[in-house]
Amino acid sequence: MATEHPLIESAAHWLWDALPQVDGDIVLTSPYLSIDICQKVASAASDSSRSWRLVTTLDASAVAGGYLSVQGLQALLGAGVDVVHTDRLHAKCFVIGSRAMLGSANLTGAGLGSRANPNHELGVELDPEQTRHALEVIGGWPSRGVAPSDLDDLEKAAKDLTKVSTQRPGEPLEASSALHLAERLLVDARDPKRTVWLKLEYGMPKLDGWRGPSLFASSSKGCPSFRPGDLVFICAKETYDCYAVVEITAQAEFQPDDYADAVAIDRPDDLDRWPWVNRTEPRLVPDNLPELKLEELRTSGQGLRNGHVRLSFDQFTAGVRALARLASS
Repeated sequence: MATEHPLIESAAHWLWDALPQVDGDIVLTSPYLSIDICQKVASAASDSSRSWRLVTTLDASAVAGGYLSVQGLQALLGAGVDVVHTDRLHAKCFVIGSRAMLGSANLTGAGLGSRANPNHELGVELDPEQTRHALEVIGGWPSRGVAPSDLDDLEKAAKDLTKVSTQRPGEPLEASSALHLAERLLVDARDPKRTVWLKLEYGMPKLDGWRGPSLFASSSKGCPSFRPGDLVFICAKETYDCYAVVEITAQAEFQPDDYADAVAIDRPDDLDRWPWVNRTEPRLVPDNLPELKLEELRTSGQGLRNGHVRLSFDQFTAGVRALARLASS
């Protein structure tokens, strides 16, 4: 017995079959776009009397990674397609008049299945009521129109991501600088001479404490393994907020004088309990506390008995990208 909504294994076949028979306006949502697919869509739009809209996300990291084509977006604008930006877009939905498809495929050759070595994707065709509902949902997303100047800025931001950058003390973190710093961090994290860590700090989050040169202390169980150049995610023990990334700038010191003076009055026991000190500089410190919890780095407080733990590269990458995204939203 045939299903009412059979699975679609090749989004390309569905899309290119639907476009010549379009009986209404077109709305496409896709965070990633390739130049070849954009040019096909632009060609179809330029020959059409219907209204065309593309919803995407102007993400400099995606451009730098080759997932989002600025040239393709320029072609769409040139063909009269209304291009709009929506933050944190992930949905892939293609509404072609009265027909619509919802699935996993981006508007890329690999996603649609029109390129050699395509992705493994699945989709399903929506019924008329679902199509109307999808349009209502898409229309309700906060968005803004994209102009050619926005694409110039996007391309420049993507090129800037490859430049060396560190966060200067007290520097406000704008959306573009957050993405820039994140990409630089991930490049540095690939250095085999560096280790990436998570450090649990007692009390509530203290963003201001990490905006300039700072330090953290480790237990008396022996000299910690932190080395200059290592990258450290700071997590508040009280709330499990992971809210800043710093770089180790020097070898660990045992009970340095400035640390001893700082804890002498209010926390004299700390000098013996946490005698080892590492000095740091900021690498990614948001202006406001982000909603990034320890569990999102796929680790737990139980693994932090010594106050710190090594992170895998994928844990660090997920955390840095999430922190940059939250800082730029």
